[in-house]
Amino acid sequence: MMFQVQGAQMLRKLEGFLRKSLPESLKEMVDDFDCYTNTYQIYSKDPGNCQELLGSPGVINWKQHLQIQSSQPSLNEVIQNLAAMNSFKVEHTQCFLYAALDSVKTLMPSLLDTKNVPPGDGKPKSINEEMFKLSSLDVTHAALVNEFWHFGGNERSQRFIKHCIQNFPNFCLLGPEGTPISWNLMDQTGEMRMAGTIPEYRCQGLISYLIYNQTQALNKLGFPLYCHVDKKNKIMQKVIYKMQFICMPCSWNQWHCVPL
Repeated sequence: MMFQVQGAQMLRKLEGFLRKSLPESLKEMVDDFDCYTNTYQIYSKDPGNCQELLGSPGVINWKQHLQIQSSQPSLNEVIQNLAAMNSFKVEHTQCFLYAALDSVKTLMPSLLDTKNVPPGDGKPKSINEEMFKLSSLDVTHAALVNEFWHFGGNERSQRFIKHCIQNFPNFCLLGPEGTPISWNLMDQTGEMRMAGTIPEYRCQGLISYLIYNQTQALNKLGFPLYCHVDKKNKIMQKVIYKMQFICMPCSWNQWHCVPL
């Protein structure tokens, strides 16, 4: 999710943060086939005229397998044009983008409308807390998450998941055997992602319980909370709505780019 930078002082502060962080980010993008790490977030005030910038040397390494993420579907034409110019195949994925009610109240109050504010208090149904324990994942659980992640299932995605577990907040529920049966992670963009529950424990409200507790904990840390949901995933759309997440007027877009 992108937020508008207001004022010269804020812009200079952001530039300072980027100058300190960008070299470290670039050091991680050494595997030309790792599209999970080779990820760019783009926002343009003039999407129709940003093709020249994105095509400039040193901005994006079009020789790598990479992903571009944005809240602007209008970038699709630009990226398709660049694909033709730089000889790479591109696959565009578009999903619903949601933000937690408290985050919207704080950061985007103009989007609040009584018509789109979910009813209730967002609290899930209670679960058997003797059977299921709230916990967090460790790196040994990366393979389990990778097995059920829609965008995963390969060696590089498992390595990416491992890095997310090591570096960002994550939450899980441990089952009777003491192993994770439901989980939700955060990636390098600050998005809540990779939620999953193993098949034998589904339809028990576990993911709702998990997301609610994760939201409460991250709210206290000041994280703006957001996530994307596939347009075909009606079940998760209902779950996230009951959790008082508001569907944004923009969408979550990802372009998976592969050199030919």
